[in-house]
Amino acid sequence: MRITYLDGTRLKRALIAGSRRIEQYKEQLNTVNVFPVADSDTGTNMAGTMRALVGGVASVTDRSLAAISRTAADAALSGARGNSGTILSQFFYGLTQGIENHTRLTTEAFSRAVRSAVDYTYGALSEPVEGTILTVLRVWAEKLEELSRKTDDFAQLFHDSLDDAKEALRKTRDMLPSLRKAKVVDAGALGFVHLIEGVVTFIDRGRIRDVEQLFDPELDDTPQPARLDEELTFRYCTECIVEGAEIDHRALRLELSGYGDSLIVAGAPHRAKIHIHTDEPEEVFRLAERFGTLVDQKADDMKKQYGAAHTPHAETALVVDSACDLPDEYLEKSFVHMVPVKVIFGEKSYIDKVALTPEHYYEMLRTRTDVVPSTSQPAPGDFEKVFSFLTEHFRRVIYLSLSGALSGTLQSARNGVARVRRKENVHIYDTRTVTIGSGLIARRVIEAIEAGTAFEDIGRMIEDLVGRTRLLITIPSLDALLRSGRLSRAKGLVARMFGLRPLLTLDAHGKVVKAAMVRGAEAGRAKIISMLRARLGDGAETDFAIGHVDATDIAGWFREQIERYFRVQREVFMLDASPALATHTGFGTVAVAYIEPPAGDSTNETTT
Repeated sequence: MRITYLDGTRLKRALIAGSRRIEQYKEQLNTVNVFPVADSDTGTNMAGTMRALVGGVASVTDRSLAAISRTAADAALSGARGNSGTILSQFFYGLTQGIENHTRLTTEAFSRAVRSAVDYTYGALSEPVEGTILTVLRVWAEKLEELSRKTDDFAQLFHDSLDDAKEALRKTRDMLPSLRKAKVVDAGALGFVHLIEGVVTFIDRGRIRDVEQLFDPELDDTPQPARLDEELTFRYCTECIVEGAEIDHRALRLELSGYGDSLIVAGAPHRAKIHIHTDEPEEVFRLAERFGTLVDQKADDMKKQYGAAHTPHAETALVVDSACDLPDEYLEKSFVHMVPVKVIFGEKSYIDKVALTPEHYYEMLRTRTDVVPSTSQPAPGDFEKVFSFLTEHFRRVIYLSLSGALSGTLQSARNGVARVRRKENVHIYDTRTVTIGSGLIARRVIEAIEAGTAFEDIGRMIEDLVGRTRLLITIPSLDALLRSGRLSRAKGLVARMFGLRPLLTLDAHGKVVKAAMVRGAEAGRAKIISMLRARLGDGAETDFAIGHVDATDIAGWFREQIERYFRVQREVFMLDASPALATHTGFGTVAVAYIEPPAGDSTNETTT
């Protein structure tokens, strides 16, 4: 079958075919992922980028070459993930510039557009590295130019150029020390070869579903699983999109160059995608804001990803969201992973605990009293990526969600896990609490995982702990409750007239309810201690935790009182509470969480 021109419909089908092929080999790409960091997510990132691209073009009714290429580029940029995914999105952006003024492309016009797109891609990187996807792109483009002068048939053009792309791929194994040591080809380069293979298979067979049925033993047997002992230079794979009128990519790249490596600034003057490996995501986002509006941001923990993929670890992984407040010593464990919620402040969105520290958030609350902040749950895709990665490296994954009655985070996680290939290995629990309440449950689960407790027993323990974990919150001011709408103005007026302040708790369904009303902040603190003594009995032995909103002294007072009246089984951890608490309750808030001893426990007896 001869194909003498490329139009919008054919381009769309070719992109879908290439995407399906990458999706088919996603796990293989993850396995051989060594450069620039062996974090085992290149396949996930490239497949996610192409999935976003296909999702974009699938809904386009305009079948013109310009419309399909432009939509593909925009969608790829929005959905670009990781180093190779961002490079791939930049390639499509460059390709669009070369073809959008054509209604049909000949082989020669297409090869010129690809050559231009490769140059555009190299220009997006602060330090282009050969032996990567760049090398395969360049060699493939050079071969296209040569072949296009000899044939007007796209079928022959893709068939013949594929062999050169494969040869360039094989050579990557000897071009970088890390690839040579691991005896693998570059994962991003392999992903692009699979994309070309998908197009070739579609040309040969004419049905996209056949792309998924093709098995190529030559390439499949080439890579071997990577196992490297190396120190990561930077911890976070950080990405964001900046929108503006005329974004100076060169200046932006120069400003960011001192914050890390693997820097890419892709896209167009009105929309730039930033990718960088850094230890300072928050600073990267702050700097990027000077060039325009941030519309998307993420920061993946490569240290955790590397540990999960390349070091011995427990059989079960634990996932929490950032509304779970837990000491760093537990969050640092290789099998503990976090999905951050988003904090919305005015027109800006921040990644909780990764790109927004408590100190920075407190500063914003103090200086921007005109803004009513809010929080937003992670997207299902955020959970899908974490669950997909972890199920490749752990037998089981547990997710402890903040109360489903307070947030859509639980439902978002359920939507995300539905798209995970090994979804049956992911187990989701509603803690029906939040902040340090979730933290107490998480600490017990971490201990059980480390002790090698049977998974079924851990599940029963979680369900038991959910029913016995309590949270009491004292609020010194009504301002934040009024601003957020959680307290009506009429009730707020009455409360202020009588100097009343609510003590809050969560009921059995995880909803916030009033536990008591007190006069003033000091009375609220005393009331919480008296409620604990009445509920538990002096001398009771259990776990406690304290969360606060910029109220270290008050939190310290609570710890002293707890250690005075009760026997603490584990250290009473004391933390700045998640922004969710600060957003809705304000400065000076303190929350005390505890686990009620089981019914009939002899320690739950009042002593005199």
